Amino acid sequence: MKALVLAAARSVKLAPFSDTRPKPMINLCGQYILERQLRCLQEAGVKEVFLVVGHKSEMIQEQFHFGRDLGLKIEYLVQKEPLGIGHAVSLGAEALGKEQRFLLVYADALMAGNPFKALIERYSYAKKPNLATVTHPGSEGAYGNVYLSGEMGISKLVEKPEAGRFSNYIFGGSFILDSSVFGLLEAKGRDMLAVYQELIGKGALEASLWEDNWIDIARPWHILLANQMLMKDLKTSIIPNSAVLEANVTLKGAVVLGEGVHIEAGTTLNGPCYIGEGSYIGNSCLIRNFSSIGPNSTIGYGTEIKNAVLFGGANVGRLSFIGDSVLGENVRLGSGTMTINNRIDGGTVRYKPQGEPEVDTGLEKLGSFIGDGAKVGTGHNLSPGSWIAPGALLLDNFTYKN
Repeated sequence: MKALVLAAARSVKLAPFSDTRPKPMINLCGQYILERQLRCLQEAGVKEVFLVVGHKSEMIQEQFHFGRDLGLKIEYLVQKEPLGIGHAVSLGAEALGKEQRFLLVYADALMAGNPFKALIERYSYAKKPNLATVTHPGSEGAYGNVYLSGEMGISKLVEKPEAGRFSNYIFGGSFILDSSVFGLLEAKGRDMLAVYQELIGKGALEASLWEDNWIDIARPWHILLANQMLMKDLKTSIIPNSAVLEANVTLKGAVVLGEGVHIEAGTTLNGPCYIGEGSYIGNSCLIRNFSSIGPNSTIGYGTEIKNAVLFGGANVGRLSFIGDSVLGENVRLGSGTMTINNRIDGGTVRYKPQGEPEVDTGLEKLGSFIGDGAKVGTGHNLSPGSWIAPGALLLDNFTYKN
């Protein structure tokens, strides 16, 4: 079976990180989200993938090329303008129109385990021509609600349910569809939701239930939740021979180190945590659970990192605290940088992205989101829920100057 994978959207609500990369090119635990999806497809028996790309498409093409390293054949379909999901799906019509059926994957719906394998296995005894992964909602009313009839048929889809009237299921971002949907898609004005409604109305869409964890990375703090989900699967430590651990380094729980990692004396690593290849951790640091430090990063003396994601190439000065925060690639933080991660009044942290209304994250602990290439000088205290644009420069914070 061939797959059509949608990876073209910019996802403006994920700024500042989506400003400089496609959403599926977020790196967690040493692996891009899209790489994880492609490997799951290969493990499920898929041989050929048509990958719809758009925003920053060159990053995806330069990373995966034609898929040989993944055991796949990848062909790229370019969505030149952000014209929506229906248009993205329509790009696969010529490539897949002669197939009897195909696998449709939304690349930003990240799940623990391999939902594609389960979906393909379920299709072998499905009674309807089309099959959708359905799962439990992560938060009430956040997504369109799916209702099931007997024998796992999908009987109704409510795009925007009324408050207090929610079902137990939503679409999980992957489908097996008959190629006839391409004609239906054109008839419905390339409205994919209308296509799903039509299939449901004809009794032609069946459910494959996925009950493991999942997350749709829609906001910056969802990166932290996705990282936690993946790290919960880390059960054992991996310490390569090339890693250097100096005296009195303490490891607790599952700790995964990349090649060439150097950890100075007196540092404690509380797993699950990940440190990418070529990274340097200074003396007496504390790397706490659910921290993912990307490759070629430098963490200075006495720094504490807790429940944070550093994409790679980070340089964090000594005596800093990075908690419940996300740092883009090649971020530099001066000594004594503090990402304050909770409100003194105990309230939940609010977040105001540029040009959008302020939102309540619902989280009592949340730090900062710092875009690629930003530089923050010494001595800054960053407020809970703050964000810094890619390439921004914050000069050193002096209390005295001649």
